[in-house]
Amino acid sequence: MPSGWKKTLTAGTLLASAALGLPGVATAATGGPVDLGTLPGDEYSFVAAINAGGTMVGDSYPRDVRLRYHAAKWDAQGRISALPTLGGELGDAIAVNDAGVAAGWAEDATGDRHAVRWAPDGSVTALQWAGPSDAVAISGTGVVAGGALGPQGTRVAVRWAPDGTVTELASLPGGGQVTVTGITADGTLVSGTAEDSAGTRHAVRWNGATGVVTDLSPGNAGASAVAINDFGVIAGTITEAGQEVPVAWQRDGRLVRLGWAAPPASARPRAINRAGVVVGSGYVEFAQDRAVRWTARGATVLEDARRSEAVALNAAGTAVGTVDSVAARWAPDGTLTDLGTLPDGYYSQATGIAPGGTIIGQATTSGGAGRHAVYWPAS
Repeated sequence: MPSGWKKTLTAGTLLASAALGLPGVATAATGGPVDLGTLPGDEYSFVAAINAGGTMVGDSYPRDVRLRYHAAKWDAQGRISALPTLGGELGDAIAVNDAGVAAGWAEDATGDRHAVRWAPDGSVTALQWAGPSDAVAISGTGVVAGGALGPQGTRVAVRWAPDGTVTELASLPGGGQVTVTGITADGTLVSGTAEDSAGTRHAVRWNGATGVVTDLSPGNAGASAVAINDFGVIAGTITEAGQEVPVAWQRDGRLVRLGWAAPPASARPRAINRAGVVVGSGYVEFAQDRAVRWTARGATVLEDARRSEAVALNAAGTAVGTVDSVAARWAPDGTLTDLGTLPDGYYSQATGIAPGGTIIGQATTSGGAGRHAVYWPAS
């Protein structure tokens, strides 16, 4: 097969073709990842998000039986700095928008966890809620969404406006735990999952301003909303015959099947871009997933013969993930690039990509002593 070869398959042919193990040809990155290091005294780090300007956020933590996260920020040149807490030891930065405003959580002096917003200069602001809370997403307009412990002891979804005004996002009638998975660029819509009164998981969308919830999967047991794009299109799964079926919900709530092999094969989206292109992975055989891209033309298997997963993509359609435990990049035409590992390392993963092509991830250090946040500059 020629270099960069890929195939587009209909739902009826995906499993049969994948089983043939047709080969693909990959290129190697010209340089491996750049080690982003850790905060002083720590041995591990993880970069969770990157914005269009190259600012990255995540955490740094020591070798310890406890997960003692310290919120961290890296500038576009890869220089690390600590993000302050609310007087406690621990914190974690989860998301950052293009204005450089980051969101996550931090402990106060009593050890309680609170959702916070960090300004571009690093100053921290607690986002108000009566109990423990954390932030998981931030819009381009500075709207923050996350979760909090509700009065009944269940997890509820919460939205904080740029001025700090808080709105509790409604749960399903009689329902239990909810989870936020994403927010639109303008902050008007939030995606997530919510339990009904029977404890069954549903894909949901919230109107951010009013907190009103829409059940996207009524009558389907075990649906999930995984990611939302800037136009309110949500990628996720429904459950049929005990398997995850990849779908997308349009802004008007209409469900569209993304296509994959017939049951018993499962597939799961991980990310969706502004054009509605979705990436993720599909199950082929025991412990063997394959990276997949979905477009209006159907599903494309990005890697035929090796265990792989695509987890993120940018507006240009470049996707990133892993192939056989090494970070990988797929160009819009499907060409695969092996992104390599740190010197003497054995593992790397790509977890995000900026609009300009800079990739973030994690990799083992020499001898596998630890894992550090890394990035691959745009080429």
